[in-house]
Amino acid sequence: MKKILSTTTLIIALSVAFTSCLKDKGFENNEYGINDPDTQPPGVGFPLAANKKNTVGLNVSGSSQVVNDILFVNLNAGITAPSDIQVTLALDSQIVKDYNTANGTAIKVMNYSLFTLQSTTVTIPAGGRNAQIAINVPSTLMLDPNASYGVGVKISAVSGNYVIAGNLKNLMIEFTIKNKYDGRYNLRGYHNRPTLDLPYDENVNMITTGPNSVNMFWPALGGLAHPLNGGTTYYGSFTANFIFDLNTNVMTGWDWTPYATTLPTTVGPGSRYDPTDKIIYFYGWYNNNPGARAFFDTLRYLGPR
Repeated sequence: MKKILSTTTLIIALSVAFTSCLKDKGFENNEYGINDPDTQPPGVGFPLAANKKNTVGLNVSGSSQVVNDILFVNLNAGITAPSDIQVTLALDSQIVKDYNTANGTAIKVMNYSLFTLQSTTVTIPAGGRNAQIAINVPSTLMLDPNASYGVGVKISAVSGNYVIAGNLKNLMIEFTIKNKYDGRYNLRGYHNRPTLDLPYDENVNMITTGPNSVNMFWPALGGLAHPLNGGTTYYGSFTANFIFDLNTNVMTGWDWTPYATTLPTTVGPGSRYDPTDKIIYFYGWYNNNPGARAFFDTLRYLGPR
């Protein structure tokens, strides 16, 4: 079972940083970092609701993946909870739809059959300030790796004399699907075309384009591109897209994307992904000319993007 973790320390810090939309003169005057229990009723809310959306990358896998540190509920008060606080959660697809409308996006509402909440009730324990539940995704094989999926969760009720923070009650979660080749890599190699043949040493992102393919994003450029000539140039507004056999990790093809062209591309022998050392070896050429138009690349995995 794969566990997806974010930064718990940040969440705990946020538990004393957010006051929701509840008015708090002391907080607004920077007299202290938590809301004043003497001037208003304490409230509860999602600290991560302060973000427009929270993106979680999932692997392409038939095994269960557990997402933690997203459905985190805080008590926004100057003191810890004197007794257990029961916070009730509910799924709400309208949160995703509203996000799409406001931002011009097309995030799909994730079908409720494709994930489960650990519980619909979160208990902030007596003496505590926060609590969380996990999201379980049993399999991502039914998800389109070229799409992103949204889950909206709201706080629908809270026990005791507590207020639901109006601007921290709705949480927008976006799931994207990453295959096993996805990540940040150090790219070293050269292109053998004359005047473009200086070796390059650049960090690149390999971004999922399908269950078994990734294309290259060059952060130094800020766009889709394969560096050339010592990292001083690149070909147009398109990039190399690598295609693998998921079972053997042999590279079975490559193409230029999103450039629409009939220019032929060929994968040379030895092109593959080494899952042990997380290295991509790429030898490939185009225009049927391996002697003058070929790449010789080694990409070493640095970490998730």
